[in-house]
Amino acid sequence: MNYEIIEAKKSEKEKMYKLLQFALYDGSQYIDNDINENCIFEYNWFDNYFIKNNEKYLGIVLVNANLKFNKNGKSIAEFLIIPKYRRNHIGKKVAYDIFEKFKGNWEVQPMENNPIAYTFWHNIIAEYTNNNYIIRKVKEGDIFIFNNENN
Repeated sequence: MNYEIIEAKKSEKEKMYKLLQFALYDGSQYIDNDINENCIFEYNWFDNYFIKNNEKYLGIVLVNANLKFNKNGKSIAEFLIIPKYRRNHIGKKVAYDIFEKFKGNWEVQPMENNPIAYTFWHNIIAEYTNNNYIIRKVKEGDIFIFNNENN
């Protein structure tokens, strides 16, 4: 399936926030994240990217610089492929495209207690880096760390 990654404009923040709610809902089974009095999951910071096929939204990728071990670089803050589009290797392709878009240090921390997310990111990063990554353990789980500057 073809797709494109589109940087979301500030005027599209509402759309992005709606898609983000699906990711936060999906992850709420693994972490302690409750809806607020307005029945939404709160989220305070992100750089916005839509994953889109023609006029259909396939998901979102949120990238930030919230790092635990590196002084500079990027981190995957949120990653969602709408369930009906999963298993088409879109997630893998999007992850590769995002890594290529931002060269340098990366820290990717799968959602704690989510074995599906952990396996996804472990496999993607191992393949993308040709096993040239490290895993650092923190209280909230493992963080995959790599640098793709010379790829």
